Amino acid sequence: MSRSDSFENIIESHLDQIESWIENNNTDKEIAEKLEVAYSTYRKYKSTNVALKGRIATAKDKKNQIVEKALFKKCIGYKYTEEIATKIKEEVLAEDGKTILVKEDVIIKEVKKYSGPDLGAQKFYLVNRSCARWKEDPSKVSNDKKLTNLKAMEVNAKVSEI
Repeated sequence: MSRSDSFENIIESHLDQIESWIENNNTDKEIAEKLEVAYSTYRKYKSTNVALKGRIATAKDKKNQIVEKALFKKCIGYKYTEEIATKIKEEVLAEDGKTILVKEDVIIKEVKKYSGPDLGAQKFYLVNRSCARWKEDPSKVSNDKKLTNLKAMEVNAKVSEI
């Protein structure tokens, strides 16, 4: 068995782990170190091995879906709970009846909160989902083409005058 076959076998036998490492934001260098393979070798197989490419795409797609869900939540608003620590002071009389002792206690409470819709997130979402309807200037591309054509005609007219 050649040396390259052993590297390929190492990578092929760890495809599940590689996918989970990518999902956990490990870099290519970190993955190569975990596989005990040279970074250049890992990059080479990453660019040529179809199974590895597929696993990388799957892992990145899972992360993208998580971000898309979070963006959509931010667009429409959401409810969440937050833990808040509250310090409570209590004055207590000592056994002698004259001295006042201050007893402090910390209580952690869960508070329900609401995060309203975010206009910036909504704009970003709509511009990227339905570009034709929501971009700043829907006719910008066609206007730029017309302007370029007019400038080209103007340049040609000046050249022909000379």
